[in-house]
Amino acid sequence: MNTEQAIKRTKKLSIIEAMFFNGFSVGMQSFVMMSLAIYFNVNSFLISIISVLPTAGYFLQIFTKKINNILGSRKRTLMISILISRLAVCILPFAVIFDKKEQKVYFFIMLIYALFTPFVNNVWTSVMVEIISKKDRGKYFGLRNLFSSLSVVGYTLFYGYLLTIEDKKMSMTLLTFSMSISAIIESIIMYFHYIPDLGEKIGKVSIKKAFANKNFVIYLKFASVWLFTWEFLKPMTEYYRIKILNVDIMFISQMGVLTAILSSGLYLLYGKLSDKYGNKTMLRMGIFFTTYYVLAYFSMTESNKTSMLITVAIIDAIGFTAITLSLLNLMMEISEEPADAYVGAYALVCGLVAILAGIFGGIIGTHINNGVIYIFGEKFHTIRFAFVIGFVLRLFSLLELTRVDSFEKTFIYKGHIPIKNIFAKKILSVVPSYFNRDYEKENKGNDEDKNEVEQ
Repeated sequence: MNTEQAIKRTKKLSIIEAMFFNGFSVGMQSFVMMSLAIYFNVNSFLISIISVLPTAGYFLQIFTKKINNILGSRKRTLMISILISRLAVCILPFAVIFDKKEQKVYFFIMLIYALFTPFVNNVWTSVMVEIISKKDRGKYFGLRNLFSSLSVVGYTLFYGYLLTIEDKKMSMTLLTFSMSISAIIESIIMYFHYIPDLGEKIGKVSIKKAFANKNFVIYLKFASVWLFTWEFLKPMTEYYRIKILNVDIMFISQMGVLTAILSSGLYLLYGKLSDKYGNKTMLRMGIFFTTYYVLAYFSMTESNKTSMLITVAIIDAIGFTAITLSLLNLMMEISEEPADAYVGAYALVCGLVAILAGIFGGIIGTHINNGVIYIFGEKFHTIRFAFVIGFVLRLFSLLELTRVDSFEKTFIYKGHIPIKNIFAKKILSVVPSYFNRDYEKENKGNDEDKNEVEQ
């Protein structure tokens, strides 16, 4: 198989891999992760730390170069890392079966996963930068994320159903077993990916070159603020709706499905729009919508939680879909060669920021997660103060984004709706033709009468 064929196969496999990756990834985030944490009796502080572990481990990507040198190729780095990290996931069902319901067990499993996954992400991201041209990235990742979202629909519904089983041990056994199967299949698919070797370039890769790029440093500042507010609030929102508001798990999974279905269509739309208007424009729009996402949680109470969660699900799809698609694409856009240096620098900053966000969230959460005060006689959960902090930080991230120098084309409202114009053009084209037709008939009739008179 030549290089071109290998690249085409990898592009297809990457889409399938994303679907199986979600099989265990969905179980390590959102309401599923929170349910597992509660089952393993994890306290508020550790929940905050565990939720950021996958991102916090990103900073380990700076050691990818040394790992590549030791193992001799990026392919070996990828496969060894993916085997260890996915095998950690496979420990979960055994922990449930043997009743090891201790927070240290769950923390250890998540830690092992977080320690080795960064090397998988580094190699995979670097390869995607190399084999997919800039002009095709929006379209390709839009398609990949479409299938990824469709798989999330299935997993979210399935895991939501499993969590409603009254026998908690059986529920968690089936859940963790399903996650393990997905992890194993994803590892096998990744084995058949085309991973070009860097050869002599391995020793020349340094993240210092990335930090010398002023525009990239500005991007990192923006990404840091955005990531901090995201990682800080991630466990807070789940804790609030599951532990405090006691929202039905099946309803939460249904809202997850609603978000995934909407995201599926939006990924295709945003993929085309990002190529036309730029990743920066799409990011700005996405973050703008997520500010309302935070305000919705701040406004959420026991009496309006159902309607507010529906609103949150819709905003989630509109805002986070744009961010998910454009955040890394913007990094790829402003990066230069070698790609590994920029990916490593991004990973280092993201990892350190995630650790800070986890610690900050853990400390804040310990004091406000379960607090209640009364304002003018109305019950107010103190955890809602965290959403105010998140709102302010997201506005600040928008300001930081404006400083990044990249291609952008602003949406311009031209004072009319395109659909209306289409109908107008149709009407204007039909009306004249109608009158022209009548005019021709009339003229034809007059001509006939004239001929009869002449005869």
